[in-house]
Amino acid sequence: MILEKLFKKLKYNNSKMGLPYKEEASTKIPYIIDETQKLLKERFLSSGDFVVRRIYVSCYCNAKKCALLAYLDGMVRQDLLSESIIKPLLHSAPSAKELIDNINEYVLTTGEVKKEDDFEKAVAAILNGDCVLFLENCSQCSIISCKGYEKRAVEQPSYDVSMRGPRESFNENLRTNTTLLRRRVKNSNLVFENMVVGRKTSTNIAIAYINGLAEQKLVKEVKRRLGNINVDMILESGYIEEYMEDRPFSVFATVGITERPDVLAAKLMEGRVAIIVDGSPFVLTAPYLFVEAFQNPEDYYTRTVYAGVVRIFRYIAFFLSIMVPGIYVALTSFHQELIPTSLLFSIAASSEGVPFGSFAEVMLFLLIFELLKEAGIHMPKNIGQTISIVGGLVLGEAAIQAGLIGAPVVIIIAFTAVSGFVVPTISNEVTLLRWIFLFLGGFLGGFGISVGIIGLTIHVTGIESFGYSFASPFMPCRPGDLKDAFIRAPLWMMRRRPYGMATQDKVRENTPMPPDK
Repeated sequence: MILEKLFKKLKYNNSKMGLPYKEEASTKIPYIIDETQKLLKERFLSSGDFVVRRIYVSCYCNAKKCALLAYLDGMVRQDLLSESIIKPLLHSAPSAKELIDNINEYVLTTGEVKKEDDFEKAVAAILNGDCVLFLENCSQCSIISCKGYEKRAVEQPSYDVSMRGPRESFNENLRTNTTLLRRRVKNSNLVFENMVVGRKTSTNIAIAYINGLAEQKLVKEVKRRLGNINVDMILESGYIEEYMEDRPFSVFATVGITERPDVLAAKLMEGRVAIIVDGSPFVLTAPYLFVEAFQNPEDYYTRTVYAGVVRIFRYIAFFLSIMVPGIYVALTSFHQELIPTSLLFSIAASSEGVPFGSFAEVMLFLLIFELLKEAGIHMPKNIGQTISIVGGLVLGEAAIQAGLIGAPVVIIIAFTAVSGFVVPTISNEVTLLRWIFLFLGGFLGGFGISVGIIGLTIHVTGIESFGYSFASPFMPCRPGDLKDAFIRAPLWMMRRRPYGMATQDKVRENTPMPPDK
């Protein structure tokens, strides 16, 4: 009676969660090879790319053992399968006693072979591109690594672009990405912990961190959030990001992304944790701070003075890009007395005959710019560039001649667009904030702009990323970390890692300057 109530309660809880109830099936590998073959074909539904090859392994005393090789066509290397697996099995004669161990140790010549007794894990290995060997009258199988699926070559970065620095970027293959990172951090404390997320896709991910630098509470928090993800599919790192971020409805992202191994290595050396997702060239990093959006990889490869000046330009470009349209509308609509007289007359002359107010003008042309930008991004590369350049020039010139838009508005939007591209890592945030400040300036004038600045400051300082203040090192103020905030101080001055990270090993360099003679 008690067991029946527990059964009903379990069934009810599963149905309440939207999960069908399924009895726990045995995952043991059958002793009879025909039953194993039948189970495999039922599991893969006789799919066209699923291959099961039956072979006979010769043993001592002229005995023969029936064996099954199961793999997915296109996921394995055929040359490795033929030369290192099938050929040795057909031409060797291992001892029949402990046959599975003898085959693994003395017959197979591939790099990685492991023994498994769980049928579900064997199926998962086949789906990951491995070849699995089943033997007659044996409750264990051999998982043989021979992955060989197609993957994109390592190419130049297209997102984090810099003039100086490495030209390598991550691709969609998980093992390639871990290798690129391992080449730059040749340290045995670099740890990759594997996980599988997604009930239907079973996507492989790797949590990367440097043991001794990354805080254990941060690593545990990342694992906890990943473990709580209960979803059918994970197709790109963006899925993981949305399920892990602290403030899902915030304008700003609280999880960083990068496609460069050198950038990821630098972040790990500061005590951060990375999430590498199979099938995505973008790696997630946590925690993520507001100041990181203005840090370009090239800053650390060029001279200090130039890097510092350019970083200040990025901050200026960010604030101009989000506020210039709103300020222009506020000045021309509510505060004409703040505009110099000669400039005011020029704006009035240029806008003479335009049927719209300044707010409608800016909103209309800004909408046209956003449409051209989206068309240029998603169209084929050559056509996209043509649409962006020719479309902007033709539409802008035609709108001015037709008297729909004044020339000052075209200049304002063009300047805003150029400023927005200076900080490409937060281009989405810039677009949203630009529209917010435009509406505030259009409806409330200078008061609205002031309210927007105060609200933006409160919002940024109130966000946290995995327990760390998003506005750090500005709020709360960390004087030691300001050396890599507004400007980039010389590397030999940044002796300590960021505050709150890598508390077990805070000092990262101690080089005397100038160099000793």
